[in-house]
Amino acid sequence: MLIDTHAHLYWDSYEEDFDEMIQRTIDAGISTILNVGVDVEKSQEALRQTQEDLADISELNTCSTIGVHPHEAIEYSSNPDVSIHQDIVRLEQIYLSNTAKVVAVGECGLDYLFDPEFIPSSLTTDQVKNLQKKLFQAHIELAKKLNLPLIVHCRDDRSKNPTNSEAWDEVLKMVGEHPTILHCYSGLPHTTNYLLRAANLFVSFAANITYPKNEYLREAVKILPLNKILLETDSPFLAPQSKRGQRNEPSSVKEIAELIADLKGISFKEVADHTTQNAKKIFNI
Repeated sequence: MLIDTHAHLYWDSYEEDFDEMIQRTIDAGISTILNVGVDVEKSQEALRQTQEDLADISELNTCSTIGVHPHEAIEYSSNPDVSIHQDIVRLEQIYLSNTAKVVAVGECGLDYLFDPEFIPSSLTTDQVKNLQKKLFQAHIELAKKLNLPLIVHCRDDRSKNPTNSEAWDEVLKMVGEHPTILHCYSGLPHTTNYLLRAANLFVSFAANITYPKNEYLREAVKILPLNKILLETDSPFLAPQSKRGQRNEPSSVKEIAELIADLKGISFKEVADHTTQNAKKIFNI
């Protein structure tokens, strides 16, 4: 059995064929999905789905998370200390409403690949970065308070400098020794080597490891031991190369596991067993 540690089942693109998508997930051997929040409202909806829409499906276990994506940091620009605190309190209330089903804080983190279209003209790049760090720090403190692992989104702008690791370096410094899952891993080789020595850091591989240009991520798969690896789809985003451009689904986690097995020269069962046990231990599920 396999666990998809990162999906967004509440996305509008699933509305028309939700039940069929879930059945394909079960048929592919996925036993558990983490339904990941990206803002307060979607964190609440993610939990509602696990409690209501998916509660009676005996073949599938679902859990949820609480978090605000770094893209949302600009929404806190007018009064960041107060507004971030208010939303962190709301996230904590969601957790307290069902502590058995909410298993992590995130997705949260830093994303320095800025789309100018979404950045207000009143904010500089440095101001946006500072807002993201302030929001991320609040999530780290919440995770420590609730004794939950972090699910971290991290991305650098490498369009002009392919060795840029500013966001990754900052994330690793900020999380310190707290249990952390580095979602949709895209770290450069020196970051991967750092992870080998950090017992609290785990890597979640998505289908971007199937993309032809991402040889450095396939090398990371080979280097990292199985006890540090989790599987995810980031559905409905990041469909594997075989379905590039289409909507992604949790069922594609099987294809990710198959590629990891091939890259490591081990059996599919070994990958499935190890990654499933890793997820169960980290998220206490």
